[in-house]
Amino acid sequence: MLLEISVENVALIEEATLELSPGLNAITGETGAGKTLLATALQLLLGGRARSEAVRAGAERATVEGTFLLPEAAGPEMLADALGDLAEEVDAEDGLVLRRTLTGEGRSRCYVGGVSVPVRALGALGERLVSYHSQREQARLTEPAEQLEILDDFLTGEALEARLDHEELWRSVERDRRELAEVRASGEARLREADFLRFQIGELEAADYSTEEADNLARERDRLRNVTDLQQAAAAATAALASEEGGGAVDSVARAQGELETALRFDPGLSGLLERLAGLSAELEDVLYELRSYVEELEADPARLETVEDRMAALRALERKYGDVEGYLEDARARLSRLENLDEETAGLEARLAEGELRLEELAATLSKGRRKAAKRLAKKVQENLAGLNLGRTEFRAGLVPAEPGPKGRERVEFEIRPNPGEPELPVRRYASGGELSRIMLAIRLAQERVEPGATYVFDEVDAGIGGETATAVGAKLRQLGEKNQVLTITHLPQIASEAASHIVVAKEETRGRTITRITRVTGEDRLKEMARMLSGRIDDASLAHASELLVRK
Repeated sequence: MLLEISVENVALIEEATLELSPGLNAITGETGAGKTLLATALQLLLGGRARSEAVRAGAERATVEGTFLLPEAAGPEMLADALGDLAEEVDAEDGLVLRRTLTGEGRSRCYVGGVSVPVRALGALGERLVSYHSQREQARLTEPAEQLEILDDFLTGEALEARLDHEELWRSVERDRRELAEVRASGEARLREADFLRFQIGELEAADYSTEEADNLARERDRLRNVTDLQQAAAAATAALASEEGGGAVDSVARAQGELETALRFDPGLSGLLERLAGLSAELEDVLYELRSYVEELEADPARLETVEDRMAALRALERKYGDVEGYLEDARARLSRLENLDEETAGLEARLAEGELRLEELAATLSKGRRKAAKRLAKKVQENLAGLNLGRTEFRAGLVPAEPGPKGRERVEFEIRPNPGEPELPVRRYASGGELSRIMLAIRLAQERVEPGATYVFDEVDAGIGGETATAVGAKLRQLGEKNQVLTITHLPQIASEAASHIVVAKEETRGRTITRITRVTGEDRLKEMARMLSGRIDDASLAHASELLVRK
């Protein structure tokens, strides 16, 4: 429910703050006063298209702010669906505040609960908060897709589940159909691909590539290329450990060991150091042995070097061609295996598709049966509401027409009316006038069994083309809708305005040489005067008496 809306510098509205009531709120005013501006501001707040001309001339920016009371049960889910992760940052405990600013250059900023959000998020939230109906929006009632959505709102039980399951399964079956068509259409291409993969796999298997071999060859090549330097370094290291003159590390450690053995006779505490020297001497001897063996084995081998470099060149060529050679080989084998089992895969796909299509037929049949029952319930409820809207002689029917199977089933719906007995039954889109569309749409809204919790309905001139008793009936039905949901209606008719729990007047005036639109909530004497103006175009004793009588009857 919309608790309050504030508008600043939107077209002719310089500044206005309006508190709204539950139930029916009527917005009235003379033609051209700017009644629709309030609805325009609300659409802007709820993510509608932002036009720079909406900013009042001379102002830097326009601002619209609204406070909504969310239903306790559905509020958190509503925010999560519209805002995603941003919903966690929004505090809506005392009312959800939406705000939108628009500059003269057309730049727009949107906020929900003080959190900056993209305009699409504001729009998604707006669809859940407000249901907007204007003469243009009413034309949607003639569209087959909209009529089917309205009918499906009356589905229950198995039929409702079938509708959801059918749409999901249809998408899955369509994917299988496309995949099977691709498999069949690309048969020759797949055979050529299989031959090419066999060639590549054969090449890679014959090469016997491995990253371990490539690393080992690189080390061997470096050793063969630098054998002279390696011999010199190893010989120098050997000499440093043990030389013919006895000056090497092995000899030095042996002399130190002998000295400690002598000193040990005078201080047994040196035994630990002596043991460590003995171990060091043994380790040096081992190193010396291995170094001498290494020097003996080192020799230049040009033939082996050439062999190593040739093998490395072959491996590098495979790397340039295939990238990750081992990974490519694994993928190629898996792809070839799938291609070689194409017949089996195709058979499995055909079986799955046949099963899916059979299940679709079952779901479509259940859905069709449910829609036939729903069409009768919808027609009965709409018919009852039409009687209360001074269209009692009008017959309404929701007809099901066979259609090409699709995600929503195998039929479309056509709303049809017979305005008077004996006349032909024709589709709403071909027969109903603007006023009839307004009333039919209102009758459908009143008939709907599942209403968006907390939604506010906005009717922009639902009274087009009606008057007298019909206007009285429409006003009563709008009040009835207001018992379930908050309703805002822009109207010219006193019969409708008199039914409202809250009456808002829009007036145009000049101040400081500028034209502005004033928006005021009227009660008591002020409301009586506005009703008198609406009744006769002037305020006098007769119109005031008539207005008083009209309000008293309510």
